[in-house]
Order: sequence, then structure tokens, then C-alpha cells
Amino acid sequence: MMKKILLILLLAFLMIPGFSQKKIPIASQSEIQQFLNSTTYIVLKNAKLSLYNLVMQEVAEKFWTITPYEFIYESDFHNKRHDKSKSFLVINQFQFENDRKEDLFDFLVLTIGGNAKTINDMPSLCAVPLCYHGDDKSDYEYKLGLFIKFIQKHIQICKDNPDLNENNIANFYLKKSDNLRSKTFYVLRDELDSDIRNRSSFKNIYTHNFIFSTKEKIEELINKSDPNAVFLHMITPNSPDRDLSLCIKIIMDTNEGNLYYYDSHSVSNRNPAAFLRSDLRAFSRR
Repeated sequence: MMKKILLILLLAFLMIPGFSQKKIPIASQSEIQQFLNSTTYIVLKNAKLSLYNLVMQEVAEKFWTITPYEFIYESDFHNKRHDKSKSFLVINQFQFENDRKEDLFDFLVLTIGGNAKTINDMPSLCAVPLCYHGDDKSDYEYKLGLFIKFIQKHIQICKDNPDLNENNIANFYLKKSDNLRSKTFYVLRDELDSDIRNRSSFKNIYTHNFIFSTKEKIEELINKSDPNAVFLHMITPNSPDRDLSLCIKIIMDTNEGNLYYYDSHSVSNRNPAAFLRSDLRAFSRR
């Protein structure tokens, strides 16, 4: 069992109810320098023909520019992770301390080699939440290109702004987001609560540009690094009837992953695992 920690390496989780008392860790300048001097080993799943592997290889070749890189499989990771000349982009599992269901989440984690006893003890330079662990129905792969861009951007921001710390990085990220008037919100209809799934009910609340879109279109916008598009990254429980499990909602742009909205709620009969009317109202007022 992975140790229970509260991992809030993506700014989104700074404002999620119940988690705000924790702060986002900042890599030290020496850790950043070690990473920049390393070769990054992008860890693929042992299932060699998995969709994750195919997409990750494609987007890394397209977007990963910050260090030299190679691909390895999970079975090779533990033999290499003690080497300080290596860094790793790897999926790891974590629990949230305040999650009453004690669910495991998969994160895409950037870390560096060293003498850590376990993967959980290795320094985390950045991480992005992907899905609930073991969710066979999750299909976050079409978003991987954006996550690759965001992780590199985060490292560069920390390097260029050595005065950033756990107390001020949240405000730094918040100030980087543009006004929504210049953006189009691309959203999947089936990720919306039932009472906002038609255009008229959606438009009654959301006053900016929006398009009921497809995963293929969002992937295309990510690959084009469109600066004028935002979309919803939502993490929902494996089963829709899992009361008290978290539904996590993050809205980011398709260019660099700038953050525009973040919240979570406990799934219940009243609040299903979806982007709610209250979310849309709060996002529209941003």
C-alpha cells in the first residue's frame, strides 16, 4: 500500500475544500538544476501496446524539449531510480489525507534519481492528477500532451522565479490566467450535470463563448497549442454510485495548462459525478 499523503502538486488542489490547509511544494534550485542536467526517463506501462504508451510516445516526441529523454518500462524503473544523472516521468498512486473513502489516485509525477528508499520518498518536482487508480474506463490519454507542456512550464517558472515558495506560488499562478472573454470553453456534454446539458440552459448561466465538443477536437486544440481555448479536466469515481468519493474539476487552457477553475465535491444523490450547475455559475463569474 502506498503511504497515505496529501499530494497537492498541481495548483488546482490548493483551493479544493478540505485540502486548502496544505501548500504546494516547490522544488529547490539544486533539485531543478539536477533535473535540467539529467536525461529524463519516461516510464511506460509494462503492457507495451497500451493506449497510454502509444500516446505518451507521440506527445513526448512532439512536446518534450526541456531535457534529453528516453523511454523505459515500469519493470526497468526501480533499477534506474537511484541514479542522480537520471530523472523520471512516471505514474504513481497517492491517497488524500482528508478523503473519507481513502481512494487511490493516479498522478503523472516528475521526479529525480537519488538515494530515496521508495518511490514515495523521491522528490516530486511536479505532478498532475490523472484519474482514480484502477479506473479502466478513464480516458485521459487525449490530454497527455497538455500535461507534458504544463510540467515543463512549471519547472521553468520555478527556475526563473527563485523567490516563489509555498506561500506565494498560488497567487503567482492565479495572476497568469487571462480573461474568459477571449476564450472559448470546449466541454463534453456527457461530463455535465443533466440540467445543463442543453444549449439554452447552459447559455442562461454561462455568458461567454462555448462549444459542446468532442475528445478528438480537444486533443486537436492541445496539439495546436491553441491559446484561446479552455476545457474541463474532470476526475470522477470509478462507479457513479460511490457516495462520498470526490469528483474533481479543473479547467485549463489548451496552450500551456494555465488554470481557470478548480473545485471538488463529494458524490451523492444530490450532487452526481459531473460538472454541476453551481460549478458553471462560479466559473462564469470568474
